Amino acid sequence: MSFHSGDLAAVPIRVSLVDGANQFLARFWLRYFQSVVDVVNKSARKLVLFSVTEKNAALGATALNTGSLNPGVYRTSYTTRVTTAATTSSSVTVTLGWTDGTQSISQSGAAMTGNTVTTAQNGTVLMHIDEGTDITYATTYASSGATAMQYSLYVLAEKIG
Repeated sequence: MSFHSGDLAAVPIRVSLVDGANQFLARFWLRYFQSVVDVVNKSARKLVLFSVTEKNAALGATALNTGSLNPGVYRTSYTTRVTTAATTSSSVTVTLGWTDGTQSISQSGAAMTGNTVTTAQNGTVLMHIDEGTDITYATTYASSGATAMQYSLYVLAEKIG
């Protein structure tokens, strides 16, 4: 049986679950169960999903509710969409922030100026996070006309390494 760390081992269906008179778990079953644990441990883990709908104002820099983060690599993704178009024009920009090597880093998407309910944007940022620092999200917002633009925003953070 070939086995590489990080791969899911073949299920040993033709091997007895226990081995010998002592009734210990058979070596092939141990290898299989350990491979399951390894695969699960290496998979991305959702930390938090933030959502807001029908928002018609800017959001200041706000920490995602992740608790205290260990240092490592995180994947933070967002999706935003205009849910009500403004009478004349509108703009919304999403910014994600974090701290890496004691430096405050931020990355913004392009300003969304389409001003239709089909105007949408999504993005993903890989971040190396310092211990105990926050991942933040923010938006800038502008709208003109009698009807204010409204938008939805969803932000997802996952630990990947």
